[in-house]
Order: sequence, then structure tokens, then C-alpha cells
Amino acid sequence: MHSHFASSLYLLSLLAPFSFAYTWPSPQYDALEGLLFEGRRSDGSSLASLVHPCRKRGATLASVPAEWLRFAFHDMATHNVDDGTGGLDGSIVYELGRPENFGLGFNQTLSDFEAYPNKQVSRADIIAIGAIMAVNTCGGPIIPFRGGRVDTWVGGGTGTPEPQEDLATHTESFRKQGFNQAEMIQLVACGHTMGGVRSADFPQLVAPDPNSVNPVIEDFDTTMDFDNKVVTEYLDGSTQNVLVTSPNKTMVSDLRIFQSDNNSTMHSLSDAAVFQSECQSILARMLDTVPKSVTLTDEITLLPTKVTASQLTFERNQLVYKTSFRLTQPINATANDNRNVTLFWCDRYGDNKNCAGKTNTALPVKTVADDPNVSPITKSLGYYFLNYNYVVPIDSTASIAKFWFEVDEHDGSKVTTYNNGGSGYVIDQDQVLFIPMSSHATIIANSTITQTYTNRVGDGYTRHYDLVVAVRDGTNPSRVYAEATDVAIQNFPFPLNIEVEFTANSSIPAQSGYSFYSGSADSAGVQMSLDVHADASGQTYTQTFMQTLVLDNAPYVKPGTVTVSTTKTGAAGRMEIWNPLLVLSGIFVYFGGGGALLDLVL
Repeated sequence: MHSHFASSLYLLSLLAPFSFAYTWPSPQYDALEGLLFEGRRSDGSSLASLVHPCRKRGATLASVPAEWLRFAFHDMATHNVDDGTGGLDGSIVYELGRPENFGLGFNQTLSDFEAYPNKQVSRADIIAIGAIMAVNTCGGPIIPFRGGRVDTWVGGGTGTPEPQEDLATHTESFRKQGFNQAEMIQLVACGHTMGGVRSADFPQLVAPDPNSVNPVIEDFDTTMDFDNKVVTEYLDGSTQNVLVTSPNKTMVSDLRIFQSDNNSTMHSLSDAAVFQSECQSILARMLDTVPKSVTLTDEITLLPTKVTASQLTFERNQLVYKTSFRLTQPINATANDNRNVTLFWCDRYGDNKNCAGKTNTALPVKTVADDPNVSPITKSLGYYFLNYNYVVPIDSTASIAKFWFEVDEHDGSKVTTYNNGGSGYVIDQDQVLFIPMSSHATIIANSTITQTYTNRVGDGYTRHYDLVVAVRDGTNPSRVYAEATDVAIQNFPFPLNIEVEFTANSSIPAQSGYSFYSGSADSAGVQMSLDVHADASGQTYTQTFMQTLVLDNAPYVKPGTVTVSTTKTGAAGRMEIWNPLLVLSGIFVYFGGGGALLDLVL
């Protein structure tokens, strides 16, 4: 009973703060939260599946979580507390030729992460999220995550500890990173609870197998789990950690560090609960060690409900609005098959503007239940996601101003309205629209390109994009353009930041009060995004963070049926029913207009 109560309060603390603070749209928060808790890019490519559940690499049998955690530490280790430079800033990708960062594991981890950064999620944030997933998937704590790390595009300082260095050198290295002696011991113990030493990296510690092409790995302890075996086995004399037991006394760096305070810190970590708690704290500090010029976000916590993939666009010559509504579902509770999740929206123009007389509604065209393993973090919290996907036809003479959702469980309980804190989910403009299904990406092998461009690299592939946007008639733009960004480029030689000019394309017939413009761009990366603009009469209309991962290759989904009904009193203005309802592992929580009702069902 006590354990259930404590875990429920923890979940409440994780979720409740953003029931008030979060407002849609928040592109950076949405992107960070999505990768952390859904574990994937918007096209479904999964970062979490590379590490979860507590995976080993197929060829080398090395611990992927250990490699990801080590990658984060080595990136952070460039920090210099004396002048505030360095830290977790992605510089490690330029430092892999150094003796302190050599080894196949670093290069494989770099390959794991390369395709995931974008305009909203930096390379350094990917490294931090990877470390959080790595710890949790092997049974470790959930490390709080704050985003907003800023990438560097050059190598940083040196000074990552190496096993042959003496204790004084190690102590000074950790001091420069911002850690005292006890914290140094904690970091090493927490970092060495997973993984081990490879013969390919340190043959003076681990002898290679002459009969195998794969390296020999001597694990630090007897489990793959994130547990305190590395501590207890050290204290009871049964440890297999070669950085403790090697006859090569120059290389026993863990032994020197662990016993540097007469094993006081190690004895404190012999309690399993203390180990988990101290590792959670010290690893959070490690991940939050950034250059002094960087300010991190508040903690990114799980949104109990979330609007995603929202876009007004054209598909097959029809103006449509697409969106998805994500509900959080406890793993141990069965989803209600009778639940209706209805999309409501108001017209932007005409007699029914802002739902003055009529309101539009539609049911989802598809409902998708995510596997709980979509992210180790979400699974550890005891949740999975139900995604209600909508595609609705939009009359361009009326357009769409704002939308919201109602959830009816059909079980006698009150209908719940989700309306972005009472204001509705507002569509800020309909003058310029990106049209993914009319756009196309051609992948070209760079060996076939004779010219050299600043946005192409000498190996791999270049993506050539033919892009289409729609501009509402009457806008009369003086300029239609996009700011294109791509930072997911192999080996990260440079960021792509270019402007793409669009010109009227008469070969695409005007339709539904819109004319079409086309432009093109090249990128050596895989995650180009667009901020699309139309300048008109001293005003700029913008669609932000339009991703190009899925274009004309997207499967077509026929729009759903629209029902028009008389607007209920308050629907267009207050729209305040319940906002929102959470059911969290036995906790019923209502956050309403001016207060909160908390009913513990234990």
C-alpha cells in the first residue's frame, strides 16, 4: 500500500506541473517530450528501440546502454568550471580521434544518434536523452531531463580521464568538470555499473581471443543491470572489474578512485536504494553540465494529453486539416472500447465565425495504441499512449480558426473537454500552407554530383527537395520563402541554414481559393525542416517547423465525415468543462478552472 501511494505521488509530481504551465503549440517542448516519452521521430524512426530493452549489439555483444552513457560522460568531460566553457555540447563528435575517446563503441554510438537532431532537438539533447534511456532501460532511475542544450561545431578541450593517470590527475579532471572527490567516486561507480573493458581498446588489460574477430569484453560486474553490484562486489572482494583487479597496477584507475576516501563513499552506495538515488542525482548534474552561456529549459515532463501532427494542407486537391490527439493510458487498465473522442472546430470566416452559430465535429479516422515499450521511460511510469488521428475536409470559404476535443466514456461519467487551458487550440493563420503530399525528395549519390556545394559532403547522399506551398488568394505576397534547417548530417561537418525562394507555379491549377508556389533545396542531412513565410502588405504569415521526413510518399487517408451542429452555450468562448482529467495509477485528478480536486483511490 505504501509503495503504491509513494509511486502514485511521484507520478503526480511528474505530470501535474505542466497541466497548468504548458500551452500548445510549444514546438521545442513538443519535440523534446515526444522523443523522450515516445522514443521516436515524427516519421516513426525509433531511437529507443536501439537501446531498449537493455540491448547488446548484435556483432560485438557490447552493452548499448553502457556505450550511450559513456558517450554522454565523455562529451560532458570537456567542461571547465574555472571559465565556464565546454560541457554537454555535442563536441565529442569532433573528438573521436583523441586517445581519451577512442574505441568502436564511440563510433557506433555516433551512428546511432546521427539521424535524430533537428531544429528543435540539438545533438547534445539527443546525447542526454540517450543517456537517460540507457540508465532506465536497464533498471536504473528516471533521470530528470531538461532540454535546450546548444551544439558546438568544433572540438572542445581535452582532459577526459584515462585509466593510466594517477589519482591526483583524476581528481583535478573531475574538479574542472565541477565534481568533488565523493562525487567523482559516485560518477565512476554509477557509470561502471554497466558495460566493461574491451580487448580492442585496452589489450594491456583484456587479452584478445586469437580465434575470434570480435573483441573480448570483461564486464565491470556480474549483471547487465543498472544496479549496485559494481559496489557490493568491490566491497566483498569478489569483483571482476579489471580496473580494480588487473596486475597492471598502472591501469587500476577504479581502485585508486574507489579507495581514495577509505571506501567511505562506496560503503554508502552499498545500500541499493541509496545507490539509485545518488546515481539519479549525480547523473542529472552530469547531463546538465553545459557551457555557462547556455540556459536549459525547465524539466520536460510527460504531458497527460497532447496534440501532435497538426497541419492545414492540401491532399489530393482537397483542403484538409490533420491532427492527432494523444491520451495517456495506464498499462494495468483496459482502455474503454466505448470511448468516443470527438474533434470540434470553429470556422474562421463567414456567419459561423468562431462558432457563432454552428460547430463542426468529426470522429477519428484511425485510433492507434502504442506498445508500452515505445520508450523505456514511459513504460517505467506505467503508461502507454492511445493516438486518435483525424483528417477532416475544410471548406476554404470558412476555413478553421481553432479546435478542441471532447472525451465521452459512455459510462455515466461527465464528458471531458480538452481545450488548451480554455482558449482552444488556435490556428494562427491560413495564408501560407506547406503541402507535403505535393512535395518530393530525390536521394542522389554524391558520386554523381560534379559540383561542390556548401550543403553537400563528399560522401554519402544528398537529398534534393522539390517543395510546394499554397498561398491563399487575396494575400498578394511580395515574397514567398522558407528558412530551411538541417543538422542531422553524417559526421556533423556543418549545419544547413538556407533560404528557399518560392515562385508561382502555373502548372499546378489553383483550387479552393489557393494558388501554388514551388521551390527547391538540397541537403546532405536527413531531417530538413522549414519555417514557411509569405510577406504581404507589411505582414509576414508563417508556418513553423514543417518537417520533410514524409512527403509524397505518405499513405493517403480519406477524410472523415463532418457533422455540423448548433453551438452549445459557452463552446466558442469559455469551452471550459474539465481541463484535464488524469487517471494515474489509482489517482483520480481533476484540474479545473480555479482549483484542483485530488481523490486518492488506494
